[in-house]
Amino acid sequence: MLTRLGLTPYSFRATAAYYLSFIGLGVVSASIGPALPFLSAQVQVTVAEASSLVVAKSAGFMLGSFLMGRLADRVRAHGLLQICLLASAACTLTIPNLPDLAALLACLFLLGTFVGGVDVGANIVIVWVFREKFAPYLTGLHFIWGVGALASPLIIVTFVELTGDLRLSYTIITGVLLVMSLLFVRLPSPEPIRDREEAQYPIPPRPMFMMVTMLFLAGTIELVVATWILTYVLELGLADKITGGYLNSSFFLGIIGARLVSIFLVRRFSISQVLYGSLITITVGCLLPLIMPTSLAVLWVAVVLAGIGVASLFPFCLNLAPTYLPPEGRVTSWMYAGASFGFLVMPWITGQLFESVGPHIIWHFALGGALLKLGLLYALEKMPRYVLPGLKAGAAA
Repeated sequence: MLTRLGLTPYSFRATAAYYLSFIGLGVVSASIGPALPFLSAQVQVTVAEASSLVVAKSAGFMLGSFLMGRLADRVRAHGLLQICLLASAACTLTIPNLPDLAALLACLFLLGTFVGGVDVGANIVIVWVFREKFAPYLTGLHFIWGVGALASPLIIVTFVELTGDLRLSYTIITGVLLVMSLLFVRLPSPEPIRDREEAQYPIPPRPMFMMVTMLFLAGTIELVVATWILTYVLELGLADKITGGYLNSSFFLGIIGARLVSIFLVRRFSISQVLYGSLITITVGCLLPLIMPTSLAVLWVAVVLAGIGVASLFPFCLNLAPTYLPPEGRVTSWMYAGASFGFLVMPWITGQLFESVGPHIIWHFALGGALLKLGLLYALEKMPRYVLPGLKAGAAA
């Protein structure tokens, strides 16, 4: 059975560990957005001030993703993933017990650091396991992340409604992370594509800059919508917290549905073609609530469309990278640094403008990001492909 699927016992076990750990990653990563109104009440700050919580987590994510890309090239990656999952669990359990803003900021910074390590680490090692055949497995990895992200708002709003605070919600998320950390016990790490003793492959600067910027825009679009949509609904009085939580989950439902379909689309269309379609879908999704701002039904359609469009931005950009760049941990690290900068800067800017300009600022930012990325993708396609020893240029496409 495994042979028919192109898997060995080792690659099957490793893939299962990566996929299941990404469920936990999705749950914890998507928890801050729906928890933001409750966290702001917990530490008694305004919505604009609460945006600093997202910034702290994003700053940690940037640090963790940057470090993991370099460490994975030098030490055994599975041990690092296990440590990051355990540390993430400890931080998650602490979050709802911190009444002070400074302490909560520090905790979220640490959480972001270890979450970034898991995210980048799994994206690196799955390429090492499958080599030139990694594309569908990497897309599947991001699909499974969406399953956890879909569940996260439901866990938050359901148990807050039952208990009145975030403790039970975050205890459940902690348990998920602890279970996922056990998956890497006695699981050997894969060998890097480039031997650790070899010289590093040269990285062409122009494609590197383009890919980093595209990941920055992907991070901007995804996190601005995911973080602020519940607050957006409550601010405009379009729905209550429970309905807003379901709306937040529908964003991730659009993501996982589109990522599942994209596993098959990549066999018939090029990665660039799928990305063009995704960015056009985001554009339509952003325009709808700007045209009809008072309709909850239209907003629901817009959020699902935004989720469908966002779905391919991360995995397909990562799939596109080996066409122009060497498949090394440091390359993935730089790309995630771009995404992390989007995570860091844009939610904070959105939070500052959310009250002064209005909640619709989230759609303006997402729309601008989609249009800019369309231009970058077109420019990237005009650049020469990178030929790497041992891996054909464009194998992922």
